[in-house]
Amino acid sequence: VAKNDESHVSLSAQFESRTVQKTYRALVCGEVSAAKGEIRAAIARHPTHRKRMAVTDGEGRAAWTTYHIERRLRASTLVQALLHTGRTHQIRVHFQHIGHPLVGDRVYGVNHNKRLREQTNYSAPRQMLHAQKLAFTHPRSGERMEFEAALPEDFEQALKLLTTE
Repeated sequence: VAKNDESHVSLSAQFESRTVQKTYRALVCGEVSAAKGEIRAAIARHPTHRKRMAVTDGEGRAAWTTYHIERRLRASTLVQALLHTGRTHQIRVHFQHIGHPLVGDRVYGVNHNKRLREQTNYSAPRQMLHAQKLAFTHPRSGERMEFEAALPEDFEQALKLLTTE
């Protein structure tokens, strides 16, 4: 959202040059083994389910996500993910691709969420994905701006319920 054409052009250029920083927190199913990692896998429309996206071999647009573990929980892991590209459903598709779909994702993680519910008796009301921080350069002043949002109450509740004692 920009108030004028000059700002719109500047912000669009920052997104295109990948200088806008987009940081997310995601609660994913299962225990992610690596403390940090990166997922570089092209994303395109799913070949048979046209409303879904999928990691594809040789087709699709390049997509890059880095992550690190914030906390290990019961049958789940809290991760912070940084998007280096901005593809449709990128975090959801990338974490499903490495075998850890988002908690509550009814499109990309049905079976994993069923297993989570059986193991913990927890069923998420929605995808547990939160846009934590957005950072960019102000179009006029050139100042680096950062905006952070606290976790929503339902996400906090999920963390409490899945915390190991």
